[in-house]
Amino acid sequence: MRPYVVAWLERFLPPAVAQVLAPTWFTMVGVAGLLTLLVLLRRARTDGVDRGAVATVVLSAYLAAVVGGVTIPALIALVERSLDGQSLRLRAVGMTSFWGYLAGTVAAVEACRRARVPLGWLADRMTPMLGVSLALIRTGCFLAGCDHGKITGVAWAVRFPTGSPAWRDHVDRGLVPVTRDVSLPVHPTQLYEALLGVAIAIVAAVITRRRERVGRGWVFLGAALAYCAVRLAIETLRGDRVRGFVLGLSSGQVFALAVLIAIPLASLARRGAPRVARGE
Repeated sequence: MRPYVVAWLERFLPPAVAQVLAPTWFTMVGVAGLLTLLVLLRRARTDGVDRGAVATVVLSAYLAAVVGGVTIPALIALVERSLDGQSLRLRAVGMTSFWGYLAGTVAAVEACRRARVPLGWLADRMTPMLGVSLALIRTGCFLAGCDHGKITGVAWAVRFPTGSPAWRDHVDRGLVPVTRDVSLPVHPTQLYEALLGVAIAIVAAVITRRRERVGRGWVFLGAALAYCAVRLAIETLRGDRVRGFVLGLSSGQVFALAVLIAIPLASLARRGAPRVARGE
């Protein structure tokens, strides 16, 4: 969809300027990270938390999420090519969101421990901005045309332009000729997730308006469960050519199911753990 944005901007601006101003996926990822940092620094000042330590944690988590989301899928693809007897060559295969989330979470936990930032506080205060980030990043995916949906006839279906992943997919499958300038109409699954991000941001912001509701991590865990539940449904509408991962489930569905199982089990284990009385 970005070519359409560029074409629209060129109606008012020189082509070179239009190319720079038209957002890319990387632009949206950068904006999401910057906004998250600025909002959390403001919250830290309000709540009396060390702003320098918070900045360190946020930047560590952001970098880990980007690097992990790109590197881990590349390593997995390398192993798959090795098992198939192909030449070993590490190359980028795109970014997988759940690997990014996992890497970012691990980095945030470790950074909080080192910087002595309350993990529960960070998780809850960050949740509204995680929703905003999800909306921005998935909008970036929509502009790039990646993570497209299945072919559909719904009124809000979209057609992606020549060169987009959806167009290439349909050409490779013989569904449209190479001379056609758009793909077949597909579900805008990227925008479905973007709307989910907006909903998470609004609900989390309402819940965290008061300080006494923040600090135990329940807001973050609730948002994680909601995201995974909805992601399971959205995954059934995805139209990427390679969706199988384990037992016909996509990697997104496997990760979502794992989180949906792990969080309740961890909560039950925490509640059932014996409490040590103070002074003993």
